[in-house]
Amino acid sequence: MNSLKQKKLNITKLRREKEREQLRQIIIEAAEKLFFSQGFENTTMEQIANEAEYSKGTLYNYYHSKNELYIAIGIKAYSLIIEYTKKFTEIHDSGMKQLMATGYAYYEFSKDYPKYATIFHDIALKLPDISFKSKEKVSEIEKEYLCLGNTYGEIFMEIINNAKKKNIIRADKDPFMIVYVLKSITKGLVEDLMQTNKEIKKKFNLIPDDVIDFTFELIRDGLAPRKE
Repeated sequence: MNSLKQKKLNITKLRREKEREQLRQIIIEAAEKLFFSQGFENTTMEQIANEAEYSKGTLYNYYHSKNELYIAIGIKAYSLIIEYTKKFTEIHDSGMKQLMATGYAYYEFSKDYPKYATIFHDIALKLPDISFKSKEKVSEIEKEYLCLGNTYGEIFMEIINNAKKKNIIRADKDPFMIVYVLKSITKGLVEDLMQTNKEIKKKFNLIPDDVIDFTFELIRDGLAPRKE
């Protein structure tokens, strides 16, 4: 009898968890729609609640602020970036091609999911203090976002360290600096390509794929081991 009762309680608990996750997804999708169409600054929690067709009270039970919802979407973007990076890098042996694949992965992600890419770029500008908060002040959703950031960074570090061991890239530069420069160049260039007017691209014959290829050639040459 006790076993049957426990089983029913477990089923009820699982059902409630499923319902909570479904509601959470409805809220995120409502927030995405508004953030994508009218921007972060012009969107309110009340508008998100109306779009999701729930009360503000229900909304605040799941997300305490607009910032948290923005980060929740950033988590989706980060997960996609990591997925793309693994897919692009796993087909290459450790070395320069694998390292360059991290950049191409980000570029393809940005082409396939331009709105997620925009929000991903935007979070670093709007919420730059996340990384500097003390452990006691970081919320659960912020922890999840930072954890994905660490995972993404670890992929880079492993590739760079493996390439260094094989003397494929220069050993006189700190791996963290290489990661920082690669991520900054790729992120900044892709963002600029996304924002540059089509007519300007046409006027100066700026073909995005060619620009990316040329940039990665420069990075590759810059990372090549130095001759004594």
